[in-house]
Parts: sequence; C-alpha cells; structure tokens
Amino acid sequence: MNRGEPMSWKASSVIALAIGAVIAAFGASDEAIAAPVRIGCYGDNWVPTLAMLEPTPAGQMTFKTLRCTPIPEGWPRILPPDLSPNGESISAFGFTKGLWLGDVTRGGRAYTIKESLPGGPLLRAAPFAWLDDSSAIIGVKREMAVPSGFALGSLRPYLFSSDGSQTKLPELVHPNGPLDEIYWIGGSGLALAAFGTKGNYYKPEHEDRTPTLALVDAHVGTILQAVEKASVSELADQKSLEAVTSRIDASGKAHVLIGWAPGKWLLWVQGQQPRVVPISSTTWRTQFVLSSDASSVLIMGNLSATGSICEFGNPCPPPKPQSGTIAELRDVSTGRLKWAISGTASYFSNSAAPAVSPDGRYGLISLPDGQGDAIALISMGTGRVIQKFRRPGWGPIGLSFSQDSKFAFVVGGTIVATYGVAE
Repeated sequence: MNRGEPMSWKASSVIALAIGAVIAAFGASDEAIAAPVRIGCYGDNWVPTLAMLEPTPAGQMTFKTLRCTPIPEGWPRILPPDLSPNGESISAFGFTKGLWLGDVTRGGRAYTIKESLPGGPLLRAAPFAWLDDSSAIIGVKREMAVPSGFALGSLRPYLFSSDGSQTKLPELVHPNGPLDEIYWIGGSGLALAAFGTKGNYYKPEHEDRTPTLALVDAHVGTILQAVEKASVSELADQKSLEAVTSRIDASGKAHVLIGWAPGKWLLWVQGQQPRVVPISSTTWRTQFVLSSDASSVLIMGNLSATGSICEFGNPCPPPKPQSGTIAELRDVSTGRLKWAISGTASYFSNSAAPAVSPDGRYGLISLPDGQGDAIALISMGTGRVIQKFRRPGWGPIGLSFSQDSKFAFVVGGTIVATYGVAE
C-alpha cells in the first residue's frame, strides 16, 4: 500500500530554509545542494546514518531529508510506522500499547488509543489506514477479554481523528458471522472484510459454519459484494487468509489479491466473481504488492541463508549461503513470469513489503547485498536495479512513494528518510 506524500507540508518551509542555510554556508556547489537535511534529529552521531542511506550510483533517486519523529522510543517494533498522505502526521501501532497518532514535528499534537484494539505478535498488517485527506485514521475496535485477549464481540469500525476524537461508524453486519478481519483498500473507506473466520479466537469459541468474504464501504456500513469461501472450490483445502494487497483502478473499482495458506492466490475485481489465479509462488510469509495498474504483482522471494541461530554466546557455524529469487513480477491473471531478480544471501535476512510508484515506473524492494541488507530502486518495466543503499536497522521498514511519484520514503522506528525521484 502507498501511504506517503512529498514533504511539501508545514515542514516544507523549514526544509527550504535549512537547504538555503547549507548553500549560503558552503557555496552553491552541487555537493551542498544535494546534501540531505536533518529535521528534529539532534546530536553529532548522524554521519554514519546519512552515509548508509545515500543511494549509489548517483541517478534517479536523491537523498533529501532525514526526519526524526516524536513516536515514543519504547514503542513496539512489530510493524513499521505509517505516514499520512499529506506527510504531516504519522501513526504507530503496537498490539500491547495501542495506536499512537501524532504530528511528524516534535512538539506537535499526539495522543494514544489504548482500549479495545485488536492485534497480536504475528500481525502482518495493522487494521488501520489513513484517509485520503489525512484528516483521520479509519480502523476498528473490539471488546476483548482481559488478560487472555480472547474476542468478546465482532470488530467495529471507527474513525480516529488527529485532534484526538473518535467517531463510531455504522456496524458491518453479515448473517454468516461476526466481522472478524478487515483489510483497507486505499484511504476511501473501502475494505475487504471477512465474516465468521475466527471462531477459535472467541470466548467461548464458536464454529465458523460459513466463512464469508465481502467488499464493503465502512463509512456507511454497506456490503457491496459478498461471497462464501465454500463457493470457491479451490479454497477448500486452504486454512487461513495470509495476506492482502489491493488497488483502486481509474474507474473506482477495487482490485484485491489475497494469499491463502498454504498456497493459493485469489483475485477479486469488484463487480466480478473472485477466482483462484495460477501464481506458483508460495503465500507463506510472502510479501507482495500489486502494480499501479493492478495487472501485475511484485512478489518477494524472502531469500535468506540457512543454519542455526545460537543464543547466550554459544558458538555457531556460519550461515550457509543460499542462491535464488529475490523478487519477481508476474501477470496477476495468468501467473506468467515477466522478470525476476536473482542473487545470493550470505546471512539471515527477510524481505520487507515492496512498494510501487503510482506512475508505474519504479519499485522499492529489499535485497541481500554482500554482508548486509539493502534497499533498491528498481525499474518495474525490466526489473533492473537502478540504485541501492544499506537497509537501516530501525526495526521493521516501511517503503512507499508519494501520490505524484516524485518522492520515495523509508520509514522505521522513529525515523523517516525522504528521497526525491526524478522523472
């Protein structure tokens, strides 16, 4: 999903003044103009970080700013933070602490929602998304048993506004069961919803007799289209919904690609019947994203070395390097391979969720590189690696582009790195 916008927000004037100061101090040389600007990052120990984030070789992507946000330092690092579309706000979700919402600027507005938020240590995507106008986050709450964490009721949609207020949205109801899962489609309020799929998470447990998927409009509590899982015969042996990616096309229709465990891919175009598509890649813990026109899917290979991980200082043999696919682009309808990026991982690694620019030209992926992970800008047309830089050790990393495709973002921990992307 693409969350970021260029930092032409309130901080744009600050950035401009800072760049002007750099040029005035050092002269209007190419080096001074290109130097990244630090915003809210205090101290003198940032030189190594700035160096590792510099893309090489020089090219389409230019390192512009490094921003330190006011997200609390102790916030859980299970999922990356989420930048609002206008770049003025940011959120962070931790299932043990809640949802933190605040301005990107230190000293700005901030608040935390702690009560009745669903989640768990294996969560792959938070059930929250910024609205397109950045005015609020749309998400869900659920009554939970304490301290066991068992569900006592269905998910209930809410708006969490940047001023700290909460608005209860209409309940999403289906006769086949309670609302148990929701995956937002952009920031318009559209979502993929699952009803009657998590009966074993309730107290007391109940049987899910007819698990059902639906495309919904959460703003008005309307089910737009629904289908029972049992009506798709190829899903009979699939145990759980693993991950979801989606796009909204030029006509406003949602395109949703669902990975089911242990290994089926379901494509659902709004107004059509969902169908299993012949993509051969595994769905287990796989990161993937639809292309900007929803015709292709960029799938990460999660390439990693193998071996033992030893604790408490015990000696361990070095990891065994593994060669294989780092990332691949496949036609979403036919599964046909369009291109693949291959390589070797010499250490333990994992793939970050990739991103595709709205104009369809570029992608951002993680990849093993020498003795450390890297982030790469790639051509979506050919799979060529254009530039790369070291992957920062900020915990889980979020990759995204601005809606005009002119900026790229790397978000993690409490930090946002912004890159300009030339046309």
